[in-house]
Amino acid sequence: MAAMATTTSSSSSSSLLPLLPSSAPAAPRRLLPFPPRTAAAPPARPFLVSSRPPPAPRGARLCRRRAAAGSRYGGGEEGDGDDGEMEEEEYYEDGDEEGDWEEEEMDIEAMEEEALGAVADLSARLDRELRIDDDVRDKRRTIRHKTSASKHIPDNFLPRVAIIGRPNVGKSALFNRLVGGNRAIVVDEPGVTRDRLYGRSYWGDQEFMVIDTGGVITLSKSQAGVMEEFAITTTVGMDGIPLASREAAVARMPSMIEKQAVAAVDEAAVILFIVDGQDGLVAADIEIADWLRRNYSDKCIILAVNKCESPRKGQMQALDFWSLGFSPLPISAITGTGTGELLDLVCSELRNFEGLDGVEEDENYIPAIAIVGRPNVGKSSILNALVGEDRTIVSPVSGTTRDAIDTEFITEDGQKYKLIDTAGIRRRAAVASAGSTTETLSVKRAFRAIRRSDVVALVVEAMACITEQDYKIAERIEKEGKACVIVVNKWDTIPNKNHQSTTYYEQDVREKLRILDWAPIVYCSATHGSSVDKIISAAALVEKERSRRLGTSILNQVIREAIAFKPPPRTRGGKRGRVYYTTQAAIRPPTFVFFVNDAKLFPVTYRRYMEKKLRSDAGFPGTPIRLLWRSRKRPDKKGKTADNSLQSPGIPSRMVLAT
Repeated sequence: MAAMATTTSSSSSSSLLPLLPSSAPAAPRRLLPFPPRTAAAPPARPFLVSSRPPPAPRGARLCRRRAAAGSRYGGGEEGDGDDGEMEEEEYYEDGDEEGDWEEEEMDIEAMEEEALGAVADLSARLDRELRIDDDVRDKRRTIRHKTSASKHIPDNFLPRVAIIGRPNVGKSALFNRLVGGNRAIVVDEPGVTRDRLYGRSYWGDQEFMVIDTGGVITLSKSQAGVMEEFAITTTVGMDGIPLASREAAVARMPSMIEKQAVAAVDEAAVILFIVDGQDGLVAADIEIADWLRRNYSDKCIILAVNKCESPRKGQMQALDFWSLGFSPLPISAITGTGTGELLDLVCSELRNFEGLDGVEEDENYIPAIAIVGRPNVGKSSILNALVGEDRTIVSPVSGTTRDAIDTEFITEDGQKYKLIDTAGIRRRAAVASAGSTTETLSVKRAFRAIRRSDVVALVVEAMACITEQDYKIAERIEKEGKACVIVVNKWDTIPNKNHQSTTYYEQDVREKLRILDWAPIVYCSATHGSSVDKIISAAALVEKERSRRLGTSILNQVIREAIAFKPPPRTRGGKRGRVYYTTQAAIRPPTFVFFVNDAKLFPVTYRRYMEKKLRSDAGFPGTPIRLLWRSRKRPDKKGKTADNSLQSPGIPSRMVLAT
């Protein structure tokens, strides 16, 4: 044991306490157990970062003592190791107002477990702060997905079921019922759903994809009737757009919604034709039924009469729809009445198709990239440019996208990504003043997309540069701990660009988005498709950094050098913070736990310095990193364990989060 102590002391001779002036009086307590330092000894480092103390410097009083291993830090029981005891060294520094400070051999495994607990407490606190109303439903849906399927089959290999019908018949409510969550926005107004929305569903051992679509409006409607049916406005969110462009965009909107619905029906194996049992049979239902018989007679079409909450009245309400040529099935998407029989019919038809026995399981981790930003900055255009098709509706009408649209994307090298297009996020005051329930739910979907993503592409408009709302969204991304890529879209609109334009623009972005100073910047033009592929390259890089784990030895070496270059400041009483051990307790995002003598001795400015040194010496570009500071527990004079941890508001485990 003594040999081990000598070896450790010699190996850490380069990490010493600050030397006191030569005129300092000698310690009268006892002689030093180590030989005096010679003139050829290496210069002392100003701070100690190790699990065992170094040889005592000049002016320091050092003693040895034997202590029971189980008496401190929850150590082992008697009989473990060397008669239940371990050797420990203690040093005391002159000027320490607390007097004798004990330095012990620390239990690394216990600190690693404590670090994991600190990360769990931080995660729970952030979940409470950033809670979204329907997070509980999401968790239930996630549990159901994990337990219901024996293996994960890629989305593109699953059979598809499309939900179609006229506006406001309950298609999105049925979609939410089938996928087991609150994925689609459900509001009692027409024209809410516009894009195709995909979700997995399970019934028994059958797994399939459900597609929600926008309401189908037939050509017999007039332009004014179509606008009224879809609740399309030519004023809200259309500022700065010429009147001719407004009218043209509004005129194209119904056809684009119908185009998305037709695409869903084309790829579906089973079609769920939804009608409203309370309104009865209307002309639009007859026209849609004729269109389905005429073009999709080779596919299975199931007629579901929605809004039949009472089983007895539902049979009477369904009688009117026999004239459509299909067998009506009364259901209620809200209460779930009749949905079991509906799923039995769907699964009986899906079993007639080819099985999935030859499909390989998709167990690999698929990173998710959320595309977020203010309204009308080109988020949907970027998604369409990446996937190479009109996956979402693109229009100058602000707020065109409502739901969060998930799309699988495969790069040229075979890497899979999940792209999530989101609705534009306006200021909270603007959303509240508008009084639109649909927009409120759309913003919540956007925040949920950030939470379930791995990388967030924050899209800003080149001409508008960085606004206050962009900074608010950036704050949300940083709090969620997501990797980020700043995408400057519509770069082609910048006039008179030269080789210095990018430099000046980046300086402006860094100045206004200091909270994301670690995020890379990509300049692109989605409408022309230029440099859009750089978004995926940058996202792949930052996602890899977000999942990177730094070795403990390398990490402590980086911290040791950072402290040697700039020691923590002293207090007025002469105290100075000391770092005993550092470990990376989590990834996604990288989280580091510092075990120190007293967290209060490390001011915010020094914690920021430590974060910058970690980034400059260890990397981690494009991802936030979190530093947690844990005060080391030490026994008081009575032998009881005292805790010097700094209690932060709302943090039950007394950990400190660097800001």
